[in-house]
Amino acid sequence: MIYFFRAISNESDDFILDIAIDSKSTFLDLHQFIQQKLNFDPAQMTSFFLTDENWNKEQEITLIDMMEEEGTVLVMDKVRLEDLITDTKQRVLYAFDLFAERVLFMELTNIDGGNLKEPVCTRMEGTPPPQFSEEGFNFDDALEADAFLSDDDMDDIIREGGDFPDDLSDEDFDPDEFY
Repeated sequence: MIYFFRAISNESDDFILDIAIDSKSTFLDLHQFIQQKLNFDPAQMTSFFLTDENWNKEQEITLIDMMEEEGTVLVMDKVRLEDLITDTKQRVLYAFDLFAERVLFMELTNIDGGNLKEPVCTRMEGTPPPQFSEEGFNFDDALEADAFLSDDDMDDIIREGGDFPDDLSDEDFDPDEFY
């Protein structure tokens, strides 16, 4: 089957990217095609997020294995599009700037018979968003927005996981326990 996706950006009102790709392609294939078409640096971390109809994130598909518990992490090169996307109108976020939470909004617009050897751009209009925010990350703004936890809050979170001794010293640390 051939999947037709439309990608738009909330940062560039005139930008439209339409992609035709084989349903047996992996999320990595789709990622690499987007990176190439938009002339993005492929060395940057990215993720896809399956969403509900209101764009709320449901399932993440990462570029690399984040070494979480087995079975909980989906990795782009191991998951075919047809494994998770089966119906038109399904929505996906493509997070191309994870640090600044910048995304392309993608929707499966059509499914057609046949197959493709490689993805094809069927339409590209407007100015794509730059890969990196021109403003960048502003640490002072994040602090003002209370984006970070205080030391006391962090201590509380760490301690909620179980008993955590207050008087743990370097002498008590045994690295062999972690390997």
